[in-house]
Amino acid sequence: MIKLENAMKLIKTRIQLLDETLGGGLPDKSVILMLGEPGSGNDILTQQIMYQHALKEGKVAYFTTFRPPEITTEDFKTFGWDVSRLKADHWTFIDIHTSKALQILQKEISMRIGQGCWTVIDSLSYILLTQKHNLVLNMVESLLDNARKHGGIHFLLLTQGMHDPQTEITMQHLADGVIELIAQKTARGTSRRIRTKNMRKTVYVQKLIPFNITKNGIVVETAVRIA
Repeated sequence: MIKLENAMKLIKTRIQLLDETLGGGLPDKSVILMLGEPGSGNDILTQQIMYQHALKEGKVAYFTTFRPPEITTEDFKTFGWDVSRLKADHWTFIDIHTSKALQILQKEISMRIGQGCWTVIDSLSYILLTQKHNLVLNMVESLLDNARKHGGIHFLLLTQGMHDPQTEITMQHLADGVIELIAQKTARGTSRRIRTKNMRKTVYVQKLIPFNITKNGIVVETAVRIA
């Protein structure tokens, strides 16, 4: 039997049915673009995955832009996720709501990923709106390089409808994976769906999967066959 030396390591999100749609989990050494309109839940899903990682003794560096850490911490508590109770080295907020956001990111990303942190940039949309696009591309490329070198899962939050199509497609092209969350108003309320648009080096389910936002976070519905 031939041993596959370069087999991709998959890391579970600990959201069971989501892991099934992803073919077992998210690929290590990856940068994932989380797409969604406001209220879709793309931020909640990212936060849930990261909080579960920190609970399992993982390290997280969470970069905030327009929404300060204090507000983000309160948002977490909506779902019972109290980051203040985590060990100090397991969760760090870095506020980059400044004109020097990219300079801070370039320095901090390399350092934090080198220390074994998973990272979140919340949000990439804000960075794109306030910084020169070529410099943002350089930052994303640096993030990709550090992910390849040191491993881990790294999320970029992008709000759909805020950017021109070329910018959005460019970011989808650069990322290792793209997960889209969709919320549509119906006569019965809000219909929520999640789909994996792209995930390199994995075999993933491509159809839309229903999910709900509950008091405990995102729950993927079990009534639909996903394989």
